Amino acid sequence: MAVSNLRRADTVGPSLAERIEISSGAQLSIQSLIFEGVEPLVEDYPFSDQQIIRGSFLYDEPSEYTSGREIDVDFEYRSGSQLFILELDTDVRSLDSVVQSLTEAIPQEFIIYRNLHAPEDALWSFLEHADRILEIDILDEGQEVPYDEVEGVPREEVIGNFAIEKAEVGFNVEEHSIMVRYQGGDLQINSDWEYGREYIIQIFEREVLADA
Repeated sequence: MAVSNLRRADTVGPSLAERIEISSGAQLSIQSLIFEGVEPLVEDYPFSDQQIIRGSFLYDEPSEYTSGREIDVDFEYRSGSQLFILELDTDVRSLDSVVQSLTEAIPQEFIIYRNLHAPEDALWSFLEHADRILEIDILDEGQEVPYDEVEGVPREEVIGNFAIEKAEVGFNVEEHSIMVRYQGGDLQINSDWEYGREYIIQIFEREVLADA
């Protein structure tokens, strides 16, 4: 299952859509770009007028002991929420190195931040929209524990107030099922519905990024 690494991004000056090109850098070559609008799939979606840029590139991962390897990476930038997504089927040594190579390949200044900068209460709001909670682990005094097993704290007071370490939840949309795993800014989305990934991303944008 592909892993989607979520970050925030920003452009300085003109929009990214006006200046991105088929480019290449020392370790990376952009293969394709698609520009498209968005069709809202969820209620009260706040970014219905944003532009989505999807693309793919080949990343040359260096190695001290071999000739390295070439990795296919998909990426997506959503201009309204400023959500930047890297999607990989292969583990890499350093996601930050992949991101740095991408920003160097784009001919104008494009800032991709190292993490999501998402408020914890907003992440909880996203998870609370799930129909099934299979697992939520939080950090309590540096220890990872289930959210309903925090000593001396009722579950209702844990929700929204403790940092989420990882979670696995399920969503139902009509006859479709969507399973979502979240950990440290990464999402894994598995669904029998072709729009399942987009549905989850839109809920995430609405709950986590609209006011961030």
